[in-house]
Amino acid sequence: MGDIKDYKCLSCGAPLVFDANTQNLHCGSCGTEFSLETLQQIDETDENIRQQQSKYDWSKYEPRNFTAEDAVDLSAYSCPSCGAEIVGDNTMGSCVCPYCGNSTIIPGQFQNTLMPDYLIPFKIDKKKAMESFEQACKKARFLPDEFKNKKKIEEMTGVYVPFWMFDCKCNANIAYRANQVHTWSDSQYNYVRTDYYKLLRSGSIDFANVPVDGSIKADDAYMEAIEPFDYNDAVNFDTAYLSGFLADKYDVSAEDSIERANNRIKNSTESAFTKTTSRYVSVVPENTNINFSDGKIRYSLLPVWMLNLKYKDKMYKYAINGQTGKVVGEYPISGKKKWLYFTKVFAIALAVSAAALYVYSII
Repeated sequence: MGDIKDYKCLSCGAPLVFDANTQNLHCGSCGTEFSLETLQQIDETDENIRQQQSKYDWSKYEPRNFTAEDAVDLSAYSCPSCGAEIVGDNTMGSCVCPYCGNSTIIPGQFQNTLMPDYLIPFKIDKKKAMESFEQACKKARFLPDEFKNKKKIEEMTGVYVPFWMFDCKCNANIAYRANQVHTWSDSQYNYVRTDYYKLLRSGSIDFANVPVDGSIKADDAYMEAIEPFDYNDAVNFDTAYLSGFLADKYDVSAEDSIERANNRIKNSTESAFTKTTSRYVSVVPENTNINFSDGKIRYSLLPVWMLNLKYKDKMYKYAINGQTGKVVGEYPISGKKKWLYFTKVFAIALAVSAAALYVYSII
């Protein structure tokens, strides 16, 4: 004999019992009935999704190296404070580390590293980047006056941050448990009816230019927050684009970035599929199978303005999208400004109360 299959009610989870009169499986708890054929189809679908293993097929990245001609106008710099290794043109004098704000940068001999496949050139200059930051500061309450210091803001540095870009085709099958709730009333009672559903979503999504930053020093949350970038502006790499800017050397390999890329693509796929279930009140995924194919990896540089401002022994870091001007960062709060604000509010409230009491006493 084969294994005995115990079916559970899709509505409440209670055991189902075969009803000889209706030839269906009946739930003694909530009264719902299911045909055996329907339950077998659902069970078969769930089992197929569970048995399939998700596959992430990425082709191995084949790096390109700088030629002697490409490297002739480049210099390497290293930061003794945070260990950042950055590249700039050899006309640069002194510079400030874009990651930690240290002003002591040690120039060194440029040594061949991987050549990016493409980059997105800076679209906004330092002046516009400063304006974007100042506009963002206006929205921050109780901001210390130090953050309005033009000289400090001018220390902003334009950096090409290394990113690994992932392209793939994604096929997915996701099974959900969902329900809908209906309410109505008559002259005597309020009624609530809950309908339970088993949902299956199956389809494919193509992904292009899913970025994963290739720098340990760059905050992953910041780099994702300043997205999106417009990849229609991407151009083949040329050292001329580095003139006046810095370029960080990647220190996270393509292979080490795959796990993060997998998570980003998986989460985006699940989010896209879940949006198709919006008509239901509650939706819970039960089984998920996702496969990537035709995976390609490329090395790119994306433009970011970086700024470090110190306040009360803490360094506050900001990243500004060098293409759109979007600003990301944490803003400190001036305790003095906050105290003065609430003192002023309290004084106004006290004055209004006193005036109201005076009017009342006259009446």
